[in-house]
Amino acid sequence: MRLFDSYTREKKTFHPISTKEVGIYTCGPSVYAYSHIGNFRTYLFEDLLVRYLRYKGYSVRRVMNITDVEDKAIVQARIEGKSLEQGQRDKVRKFFSDFDELEMLRPNIIARASEHIPEMIKLIGKICSRGYCKKEKDGVYFNVKKFKKYGDLAHLKNRKYLGKMIHDDYAREGLWDFRLWKFWSPADGKTNWKSQFGMGRPGWHIECSAMAMKYLGETLDIHCGGSDNVYPHHENEIAQSESATGKKFANFWLHAKHLTIGKKKMSKRTGNVLYVKQLKKAGVPPKCLRFYLTSEKYRNSLDFTIEKFKSKVCNCEQTRKMVTRLKKNGGSGGGKVGERIAKKIIGGFEDAMDDDLNTKLAYRRIFRIMKDVEKLIKEKKLTKKDSLAIISAIEKIDDVLRVF
Repeated sequence: MRLFDSYTREKKTFHPISTKEVGIYTCGPSVYAYSHIGNFRTYLFEDLLVRYLRYKGYSVRRVMNITDVEDKAIVQARIEGKSLEQGQRDKVRKFFSDFDELEMLRPNIIARASEHIPEMIKLIGKICSRGYCKKEKDGVYFNVKKFKKYGDLAHLKNRKYLGKMIHDDYAREGLWDFRLWKFWSPADGKTNWKSQFGMGRPGWHIECSAMAMKYLGETLDIHCGGSDNVYPHHENEIAQSESATGKKFANFWLHAKHLTIGKKKMSKRTGNVLYVKQLKKAGVPPKCLRFYLTSEKYRNSLDFTIEKFKSKVCNCEQTRKMVTRLKKNGGSGGGKVGERIAKKIIGGFEDAMDDDLNTKLAYRRIFRIMKDVEKLIKEKKLTKKDSLAIISAIEKIDDVLRVF
């Protein structure tokens, strides 16, 4: 199995650190707002990765965080006139409701940032003890200039901002020193904790480093996220983690590209978002939505329009109908034809998925074979045993795909 590593920008053969278990960390939702289908495209790619690794016989331990301590969430809670916890409760509930609707496997560990503050404080202390911190009037910052590999993940070339500070956790311009610990201000309300640095709260980036290493160790097999996480978030995670441990933080970095709508990135900021429940009410079954969101290679952008959705989904629905017809097929005789077709289905699927989870190719091969199956049914050339063999193959690969 070969996966595209964003750090080296090449496909590499996957070998886990341990033969017993694969450790995967996936950046979960920031629950200042409800998650839209663009967010879920990334989570679906991660679900396919976990399912396919298990299909291949690996035991997988997946950790996903919930970012419930951050600037945007605090601001939104204040706008809504709620406590931080009250403002996020319904968003977290709906996130996992949609998660289940799309038939995704729940992570082994769901780590809320607010429940891991001691680990973050300890990690910041370790980073500071190694000389990578600088204390400013509003908080403790990571000194980017001290970390020589900074920018390697995102392949950044412009280093003219080295040494300057950025107070926005989400800024994407320049190689700024970023905040590890923010000192308390009245705008933070009751969101603060005691630490050796002073009363305050963690920066966004330190949260994932602390939680990932708590549950998966100092070097991860795979770290996943959306392409917009590459910089600054994942770049900063590497800097924090490796400066603290002196070890490589992750062996593979996997990133899913954006979902667009009418060729524009789907974003909460622009408001051009669609939600799972909203589409379900409009007659779009979650299983069909799952298919559409996984129908393109995860490293390619995917554009969503109702027209494109209907055009693509018809192939999936046709295969589903074909399985139903196969179940009713009762011809007598041997099953050699079905065995050959089943072998072709599984072989084509595995070959495509082993090549960096190429779902686009996997679906194309399945649909092509099922058109041949339809022809054989019409010509009454399939026996009951043939049908059962084909159904068994479809069910086997659907343990990964979950669309048929």
